[in-house]
Amino acid sequence: MKFGEKPIADCLGDLLVHSAKTPDGKIPKGTKLTQNHIDILRLSGSENLLVASLQEDDMDENKAALAVSSAFVEAGFRLSSPATGRVNFIATQLSLVRLDIEKIKQLNEVDEAITFASIMPDQLVTSGQMIATLKIIPYAVSKTFVDAAIKIISQSILVSCHTIIPRKFSLIQTCFADTKPSVLSATEDVTRTRLAQLDCPLIDSQVVPHTSAEVANALVKARSQGAEAFLLCGASAIADRQDVLPEALRKAGGQVDHLGLPVDPGNLSMIGKLDEMLVIGMPGCARSPKLNGLDWLLQKSLAGIKLDKAELSGMAVGGLLADIASRPLPRKLIHKVNSHNHQVTGVLLAAGSSRRMGDENKLLLKLADGTPMVAWIAKTYLKSDINKLVVVTGFQQKEVRQALLGLDVQFVDNNQYLTGQASSVSRGIESLSEQTDSVLIALADMPFITPELINRLIKSHQLLPKPDIRITLPILNGRRANPVIWGRAFFDELQSISGDQGGRQILSAYISAINGVNWDNQEVIEDIDLPEDIKKLSHIQTRL
Repeated sequence: MKFGEKPIADCLGDLLVHSAKTPDGKIPKGTKLTQNHIDILRLSGSENLLVASLQEDDMDENKAALAVSSAFVEAGFRLSSPATGRVNFIATQLSLVRLDIEKIKQLNEVDEAITFASIMPDQLVTSGQMIATLKIIPYAVSKTFVDAAIKIISQSILVSCHTIIPRKFSLIQTCFADTKPSVLSATEDVTRTRLAQLDCPLIDSQVVPHTSAEVANALVKARSQGAEAFLLCGASAIADRQDVLPEALRKAGGQVDHLGLPVDPGNLSMIGKLDEMLVIGMPGCARSPKLNGLDWLLQKSLAGIKLDKAELSGMAVGGLLADIASRPLPRKLIHKVNSHNHQVTGVLLAAGSSRRMGDENKLLLKLADGTPMVAWIAKTYLKSDINKLVVVTGFQQKEVRQALLGLDVQFVDNNQYLTGQASSVSRGIESLSEQTDSVLIALADMPFITPELINRLIKSHQLLPKPDIRITLPILNGRRANPVIWGRAFFDELQSISGDQGGRQILSAYISAINGVNWDNQEVIEDIDLPEDIKKLSHIQTRL
């Protein structure tokens, strides 16, 4: 490729390096110049142009990006269409990303024109999350380099997403006579939330005396009730292969594969099997939601990665987790907040176009007394302990505002509502004052949320030592639900999401930050989305 300035008459078929303004509009950079372009630019006064001229061996940036990226084996991800020499690699399910680091280094050494960047290895990702990007730097690259890159890629699987396969878990805790019930209950809550991030239900939870016989019996019982994996949490940490929990596993007919883990916190972990089903002896630190070795063991095992000596010893690099989050968090996370004065502002997302409802705007559906559904929901949040309610409008914003007339709410308009829910989240975050500590993101099509649930979430969030770096949400039957309270540390990331993803990918990225609150009323997760859902409103009408 030749790069430089040329007389405009000699630029036919070349690529425009810089965009050019004309009376007819802007000609974008990278445009392949036609005679019409040249005529327009000449009339605009241009005599010379800075262009890139492709040579016989050159491939245009998009063709090269497509050729190189297509050489990758699509293992749990998809490729975006090439644009400006870039192809993105997008995860297609909840999975763990594995990388061949040496081959990736070799790929980037082929030529400076070809670059490939990825996330860190062994990261948990969600569907729709970008995991890597391939970029051709110049407008064209020699086919020789493209072929060399493809050869390296063909020698190995450079990137793969290992799907998380959910399993039904059993938690068995042991206790002494003086073990506090609150400790046992809190451990169950934390464990249930930890598993929920991996789409795994906790179907069995037992507390037994700290003896090998009792734990063995509990294992047998849990297995008979359909458990597919087992977590053992001892009243005392595992100190030896002959200790209570390893001995219990052997008595139940299982085996201990490994004791100890080069990860801190998480050293005192046990890995074993019972009828080829996973058994993990939890480290004491697993009673906390903070990232520890248990998280890595769960993610890898559920992704089908064999926990042999090589895999476990490899956790040593990056295994010093003390005082760090699941991935680097913004510096603002380190500042302290007085939780007693921690204010939670509500943001109600009411901008959607109700496409699946047909001709009706679901937010304006009337209850028995004539109250629009969106007004009922807004009143619910206003009855709670939030300090302020912001309503984000978009579709039929005048009608929605009219429905909320007289209520103590602040309106924010989202003119980009057709791009998806993320744009409404961003507008809501933008409206918050610098004094806002946390935000509760609420959906305006969930009329069964109660002030009781909202207040419980707020109270739980405010009691956290550092609520500004935490995420609080309800857990129903082991699964995450709405509404979600986000600490200020996550505001920037909430503004960076796109489409209809909401905050799901952020939740998966910061598992250790999640504070799950158990809730047993299944009704609160019901939404009004389809015409047949309208009948659900009769439950509200009955209560009026």
